[in-house]
Amino acid sequence: MKPFRSACLALASAASVTAIIAAARPHYGGTLRVEMAGVVRSLDPAAPPADAAEAWTKSRVTPLAFETLATIDPDGELQPWLAVAWESSADTARWRFRIRRGVLVHDGSTLQGWQVAASMRTNNPSWTVDADGDVVIVAPDHVMSDLPWELARARQAIVVRGSSGELLGTGPFRIDRVDARRIGLRVYDRYWAARPFLDAVQIEMGRTPSDQLVSIQRGGADLVSARPTDAPRLIQSGLRMMASRPLELVALVFEPHRATADHAEVRTALSYAIDRGALCTILLQQHAQPAGMLLPRWLSGYAPLSATVPMPQWRTAVAALPVAQRTLTIRVEPGDAVVQAIADRVVVDAREMGLSVAVQAPSGLAPRPDARIVRVPLEASTPDRALAGAMSVLGARATSLAGAQGPPAAGAGPDVVYRIEHALLEHHVIVPLVYLPDLYAVGDRVRVWKGSAVLPSGALNLASVWIE
Repeated sequence: MKPFRSACLALASAASVTAIIAAARPHYGGTLRVEMAGVVRSLDPAAPPADAAEAWTKSRVTPLAFETLATIDPDGELQPWLAVAWESSADTARWRFRIRRGVLVHDGSTLQGWQVAASMRTNNPSWTVDADGDVVIVAPDHVMSDLPWELARARQAIVVRGSSGELLGTGPFRIDRVDARRIGLRVYDRYWAARPFLDAVQIEMGRTPSDQLVSIQRGGADLVSARPTDAPRLIQSGLRMMASRPLELVALVFEPHRATADHAEVRTALSYAIDRGALCTILLQQHAQPAGMLLPRWLSGYAPLSATVPMPQWRTAVAALPVAQRTLTIRVEPGDAVVQAIADRVVVDAREMGLSVAVQAPSGLAPRPDARIVRVPLEASTPDRALAGAMSVLGARATSLAGAQGPPAAGAGPDVVYRIEHALLEHHVIVPLVYLPDLYAVGDRVRVWKGSAVLPSGALNLASVWIE
């Protein structure tokens, strides 16, 4: 009996190992069900988005079908993609891009240089773009020393326009159908960088955070955007969290009547009072990073400002101020639960400093606030481009604080970017609070063959995803 029993145990062990290996091996097929809040009206990369929600959703979805000449790798570095190499004239006024050979468009034809040139002219009507075989020659309307970085943006993706007006790309998935609330993508079997594992991706748009939360907990979705404040509930449900690098700044911005020198003490005291560490670890469940500058270190390349804060001294200074000066109203966007939670925590910290802060989330007319908490999207790019983009979102306030320096010029070095950023922050009119990543909840049947389903740049890496 012993030999028979040993043989059975050996067979059982072998079967178990085989089952484990089979479960770990990627499988082809299946549809990934994704839900997002924004609604994309047009998948054409050149079509401007209507609002911030559409811009965010579009920048994550369009790269699945339409690719760029250059791309940003997981380390934040620029890499060739549809273009294998490039060079510029000495004054960077003229560029030459050599197009990758053997790339197939979604209609089965081979991508040609003239098609790339036509797409670039559509995206940038003021540029001069020509093709010479598989080389595309680009002369922008102004000198751009960082043109390859510009061409890595999702809005610069290459689109071949079919005879019937259909949009054709070269990405791992092709457009199957688009309607007001749904995007259907089908795998492109002849994708030049290897066929993805999935057969299809179905994206439901216009879904509120609560809708998405319910969907993934009930098994009706495989990947949804998530809020840091919902992370404990999602993890308790057995779901996994995936995140990009920090791609959004949450900042407190004072209104003009509170941005004067007369209110400098209050602004400084409130900036020092905010416990950013507690915001990140407790409130945002470690799905955030404390913000000491406008740009996170992975984008800027330099460390944040540091200062020794004598809290008792500032409490004494605040206590000596008139009541009207140490009473503040902070406005937040209605319905933004994350920003509302951050504002509520700021109220608590401000009270410890002797300040009286109220939070206002109006749905209509309301009294003028003293400050606002805003979200500032950050572009995964060079420090000068990332800071210029943040300043454009912050608007006139940032422009006035930067003064004659203005936004950093294209190609400006880290020292210039640092100097401008320091000027923006030194008077505490703009107060960085935390950096947030793109955060997703992932269902239990989703597996990733290589890396993460979410790249550090925010792009979705669905070509490596498979369904168990």
